[in-house]
Amino acid sequence: MRGAKLLGIGAAIAILLLAAGNFGRVGLSQEQILPVRTLGFGDVKSVVFSPDGRYLAVGTFGGSSVQLIDTSSWQVIRTFEGHTDLVRSVVFSPDGKLLASGSDDKTIRLWDVATGREVRTLDGHPWGVTSVAFSPDGHLLASGSWDGTIKLWDISDLLGK
Repeated sequence: MRGAKLLGIGAAIAILLLAAGNFGRVGLSQEQILPVRTLGFGDVKSVVFSPDGRYLAVGTFGGSSVQLIDTSSWQVIRTFEGHTDLVRSVVFSPDGKLLASGSDDKTIRLWDVATGREVRTLDGHPWGVTSVAFSPDGHLLASGSWDGTIKLWDISDLLGK
């Protein structure tokens, strides 16, 4: 029943978008719609904007690093390197100070966005990490793996805060 309710909500949103005659652009004027940009990173697996919109982090199948893009110039300003396999998921902390990346190397790495320094490596998944997400208050990090497990990490405790 829960799935049917969600489907109903999704269908209602789709109908509203179509009825607006502006599918995918609700609430934006023509001047606010950004042109499509091709940045050429190969097989992109994960992208995420920082909470303030200043940065875009990109995790790709083409390598074991994460690229940090400045959204005012659309240039790569930093590369986070340390994973030994493909990066599948990236996420900023709610305050935008940390970036977490999950990889097929079975680890999550926490990065200081301002310095590019690796803050901590988290291991514990027996399979590659496919997804990472911060809690709204930034105190917890959830990670998911190929084997269907979800782990919760107390970031405050891990970073000694």
